Amino acid sequence: MANFLLIRELCELKKITIRELASRIGKEDSSIQAIVRNGSTNTKTIEAIAKVLEVPVGVFFDDIPITGIKSNELDKDAKIADLEKIIEEKERLIQVLLSKK
Repeated sequence: MANFLLIRELCELKKITIRELASRIGKEDSSIQAIVRNGSTNTKTIEAIAKVLEVPVGVFFDDIPITGIKSNELDKDAKIADLEKIIEEKERLIQVLLSKK
């Protein structure tokens, strides 16, 4: 389940406003507020938000603690875990595609 409430917390940690975040991704601040409130958005938008906040997209979907996030780096163990999950999913996809031959 997505946790877009983290957007506010991450903005505070990064010392940027919701309005500034919205501006950087080409959205209105009301759009960001709606994402936080409704808990849903599209992939492109959440990827853009994650890029501006300098966190992996997985931080909004996994139980990665944000308390350890420094201004420009996420805990290395969390990054590794996120990358391992991506690799597992890619390997699964490869197996599915190979089995269709």
